[in-house]
Amino acid sequence: MSSKDLFLQELKSQYDKEFDLKNTIESKANYLLTIAGVVSILLFGFGTFLIDNINTSYPPLPYISSLIILGVAINIVSILFSVLSFRIQPYRYVMPYDHFFNDDLSFNEKAIKEYRDADIGVFKDTIIETYLRSNKDNGLTNQDKAVKVQIAQWLFFAGVVTIPIVIGILLSNFPQTVSQ
Repeated sequence: MSSKDLFLQELKSQYDKEFDLKNTIESKANYLLTIAGVVSILLFGFGTFLIDNINTSYPPLPYISSLIILGVAINIVSILFSVLSFRIQPYRYVMPYDHFFNDDLSFNEKAIKEYRDADIGVFKDTIIETYLRSNKDNGLTNQDKAVKVQIAQWLFFAGVVTIPIVIGILLSNFPQTVSQ
């Protein structure tokens, strides 16, 4: 096996890994979207329950209400970043099918013949260049998606942190919290 063949094989492996990474990132975004949605709903329900049952003269009530609203809002922004990572983005393919079809969906015989009859060395060089471009572009697209998922994760954690703070405030003055 020549060095060109080994190089081509390695580029194909990297190309496949970029699409595996795409699927992994989208799976993480999906899980985060689901969890943040559930936590937002629970936090909203928890807040509604607390506000209905807390004595309105309880001094920290505005802080508790603000923290709950902040937690829900931050989780909603986390959901938005998760959704943004799902946004359809252009991935580059080594041999896109549309190159081999005309506008009327008939075969583009000229393009097919060009690849089918190409000199093997020229063909490998062309494929190597295409893999290099595809790997670079797909890697950048994955990097963009990963940044959005990472931001969504940090926002989710920030939203979840409001829960123990609210509980801590409630428990620090527990006798005063119950409505009478």
